[in-house]
Amino acid sequence: DSGSSPLPEEQDATTPLSGDDASATTDAAVGTEAAPPVTFSDDDLTAQGCDLTRQASAYQVTASGAHAATSAASIVPCFSPTGYGGQESSIGIARDGTVFLAPAYGPNGNGLVRSNDYGKTWTQIVPGGHGRVQPFIYLDPTTDRLLFATSTLNAPEAGTSTGFDLSWSADEGATWTTSLIAPDVRDWIKFYAGPPVTSVPSGYPRVLYASAPSPISTPDTVIYPAPSYQAVYKSLNGGVSWTEASMGALTLIASTAASSGVASTTTCPSSEWIIYGDGLVGPDGTVYIGLRLCTTVGIAISKDEGSTWKVVTVPGSTLPAFTGLLSPVTTNNLLVSEPLALDSAGHLYVIWNDANDALRLSVSSDGGATWSGGDQPLTISAPGVTSTIESAIAVREPGTVAIAYYGTTDGKAHDGYMAESTNALDASPVFTSAIVNPPSKHLFTNGFDNDYLLTLGFGDLDEMVQVKYAPNGDVWATFVEEMCVNAVSSNCSWDYAGHASSVFQGTAGRLVHRTSHPQ
Repeated sequence: DSGSSPLPEEQDATTPLSGDDASATTDAAVGTEAAPPVTFSDDDLTAQGCDLTRQASAYQVTASGAHAATSAASIVPCFSPTGYGGQESSIGIARDGTVFLAPAYGPNGNGLVRSNDYGKTWTQIVPGGHGRVQPFIYLDPTTDRLLFATSTLNAPEAGTSTGFDLSWSADEGATWTTSLIAPDVRDWIKFYAGPPVTSVPSGYPRVLYASAPSPISTPDTVIYPAPSYQAVYKSLNGGVSWTEASMGALTLIASTAASSGVASTTTCPSSEWIIYGDGLVGPDGTVYIGLRLCTTVGIAISKDEGSTWKVVTVPGSTLPAFTGLLSPVTTNNLLVSEPLALDSAGHLYVIWNDANDALRLSVSSDGGATWSGGDQPLTISAPGVTSTIESAIAVREPGTVAIAYYGTTDGKAHDGYMAESTNALDASPVFTSAIVNPPSKHLFTNGFDNDYLLTLGFGDLDEMVQVKYAPNGDVWATFVEEMCVNAVSSNCSWDYAGHASSVFQGTAGRLVHRTSHPQ
């Protein structure tokens, strides 16, 4: 059913932002007229979960690794637990600085949280009618249109339900419209938006895209049908209605190497996995979707709003092999969820965790034809980090990028790492890095756990992080904190009584650029 309805009554302890408006931005890159930095007092930062006693460190990167640099930007790491249960989190930041994070599981149901005070407090928003499977939010940075989707899938038998419940809001979550979309997909949906190429939007200036594997992402023919194609939908009216991306015929990005436009020399074993991650739309309307193409990183590119596609591969990209249904349990970094960023000058940045769990970066300045470093991509994880899990990248302006990932120095305890580089287009850029969570309180204390085994496929998973720039230049990222080690959700109990039996707590990391130190 659909219709606009007000939110349930909220207990909002937040305070509104002031003086932090920004001009319109795009997914590809923040505009040059972004809001100026906000000056925070020490008390402000402390209240926002920032640690003034810890300094960020600088390191210079090469293809073979990173080494400490002599100077670092003045950056303060911040960490903001939401207090609500969650899983793999996505984030949206409005032009006025309001931050939205999803999912958020609490006593009122499943939804998202909002902060109007830089993560000092969070308020849950429950649009209504949403389950806990495969949640995702997207905020269009040019309009602040907010989308929140969850799968209708709620049972292990394939074919019991299809599609996604989508709620969208044009007023930062005050009211919502809900409908069922994408009836031929069940999980791993992503949203992105950009200018039209040939279409004529109605009542909304941009084209919204939704894409997901069909019938499901898991490459297992015992429980589910194997994924056969990537479904791409678009909306020309801000999410009110959705159609297939090309003249009423669903656009298919085939899940075979040969028909995906890959060179004939590329081979893909029948046991391997092809799964698409998040996408973005360039200023000219070109759509880019990152994907796992067997054991390499690929990018699907469409210049006609999804009617036709070509796929390029990133030289030197290597991913852990998918060897069977248990691979997600035994092997991290099978997914390439948030791999892409595009700046205003057309530089395409790609990030991934390689087969040895090192974090890699490559840049193309010609639409994917050639790549920086050739087949020797940069290793950009911080010195001392022995393994990385999951990753994301965002761009503010040409050469200025932010990254986020889980990292470990001892192979056991995992923390949330964030870093920024202002010269990422150089052959050997410098990053300023910090662990955002308190060092004494790791996000995972006993080894990283994606929670596959204990959820039986329908509980709370940990398969992605996201990172975004705020209009004022702050960098935000999503992480989860494991609250119950080796426990099923129903047996998980932690301090906040309203976490709705979630193993994970949703959290946000943040890097603040300290331009001054008021007393």
